[in-house]
Amino acid sequence: MKVRPVKDSTSYPLSADVTRRVARYLNVFRLFIGLALTLSFLLGTLVQGAVIRSPTIALVTLVSYVGLGVTLLAASGRKRANPHHLARAGLWVDTLLLSLVLVIFGGYESGLGVLLVFVSATAAILLPLRIALLIASLASLALVGEAFLEELLYGATPANIFGAGVYGLTNLITALLAHQLAIRARDYRLIAERQQRTLTRLEQINELIIRRMSSGVLALDRNDEIQMMNESAWFLLGNPAAERRALADVAPELLAGLNAWREHRRPEHEPLTLQASQAQIIPRFVALPEDGEARVLVFLDDNDVIARRAIERSATELAELSGSIAHEIRNPLAAISHAAQLLDETAELPAEERRLVGMIHGQARRMNGIVESILQLSRRERSRPELLDIRPWLEDLAEEFRSTLSRDAADITLAAEPGALWVMFDRGQLHQALWKLLENAVDHAGGDNPAPRVALRLQNEHNTGHCVISVEDNGPGIPPQNLGNIFEPFFTTRPQGAGLGLYVARQLCEANQAELTVDSTASSGARFHVRLATAGDAEAADPNMQLQSA
Repeated sequence: MKVRPVKDSTSYPLSADVTRRVARYLNVFRLFIGLALTLSFLLGTLVQGAVIRSPTIALVTLVSYVGLGVTLLAASGRKRANPHHLARAGLWVDTLLLSLVLVIFGGYESGLGVLLVFVSATAAILLPLRIALLIASLASLALVGEAFLEELLYGATPANIFGAGVYGLTNLITALLAHQLAIRARDYRLIAERQQRTLTRLEQINELIIRRMSSGVLALDRNDEIQMMNESAWFLLGNPAAERRALADVAPELLAGLNAWREHRRPEHEPLTLQASQAQIIPRFVALPEDGEARVLVFLDDNDVIARRAIERSATELAELSGSIAHEIRNPLAAISHAAQLLDETAELPAEERRLVGMIHGQARRMNGIVESILQLSRRERSRPELLDIRPWLEDLAEEFRSTLSRDAADITLAAEPGALWVMFDRGQLHQALWKLLENAVDHAGGDNPAPRVALRLQNEHNTGHCVISVEDNGPGIPPQNLGNIFEPFFTTRPQGAGLGLYVARQLCEANQAELTVDSTASSGARFHVRLATAGDAEAADPNMQLQSA
């Protein structure tokens, strides 16, 4: 059996702000009624009834009602005053004094009973149901009580009592209906406010999405004037001033394309060159419903960006094809290496042939390195950046790399500023990129220097929001003519090198929005720099992020 929730009869139907506004109107109405009744009594148009015949009591009651009306009106102007308490006090004053006015001036037959019905309805709108029903009951008792007194004192007809009872019953029913109306109005108002907040959030989200779109977006009205444009469209249109709204003035070439689309309704359009920015764009037009201000949406795609995406897609497909080819090469390459190893184990092999076997071994190892690098490129997954405290992570990386070197290979040092420094990077890809830079530095460190050294440095660029991880060696350096080529695939100056290590490292950095650069001077070694954005004080913002640096 489903149990219906019990309505709370002790809560106020309306909010404090709405109650304050309604109570302010009620105070003005109360003062107006008090003054009108007082003026009518003084002019003789408001005649006393048979129960109370004293003019003094009547005048004091009316003046008191006016005075209390002025007091409540002044109190409602104070910002610190509780609107619910003021409304409750004012309605009690109305009920008591208007009941007395009703008895003084002849009961419901005088027409003043309408004022009590109005007070009961207002109480049901502003006050909790229990208090509102109590006020309505008192008002009904005043109506019926005045009729009983008149019958007891002056022998009035029973019809007066019946009429007063009907008035009292109407008063109670009006209070109940008014309270339900107030509850419904409050619920509808809350629903409307909630929907308005939701629509506002959606509008903000839509605006943010449109502003962040890489494609340009324009909204045009019936006169082909720009109602809205995002940042991409603003750049493509040559950064027009805000007061320039006519499409014919901003981009006449685009307007010609729009007119051609209206005539032929083709879904696609030929590329256009915008004279203002010299950008070649591909426009797409979409018609909107007639009932809105905007009639046409225009999407602008930069043709150069599309071409670059096509090139990137081709490069990805080429990497996958290269990976497949490299995978197929591994098996025959392993067979060649194994056959060369068997030949090398032959005792009676002549020295000249043993030298040829050594060449086979060396070239097989080189080919295997190339195959491994190509497979590494083809298997590279999309980056998954995470918050990383870079300083302790670099300490672990340096210690791990030292453990893989022989004792005399190179001296690995780490220099980093103290304190937490958070970056957003794929942990595995950063490890892979720096590892290749360290291997490259170890291979070239020393040179003629008998003590090869490799330095790993971390520097925080506080004013730019970036940090730089540098890998430095004390080798002979990179010749100036080779600086522009070292990141190209298969470029190497070592006979046994594959020429893919630095290329892979740069690809991994670019996949994480980092920049890999190099500088070198003769006889002082090479310095590779990975420049990446910092993520601010992430540890202070969320202490749980400290767990991710482990």
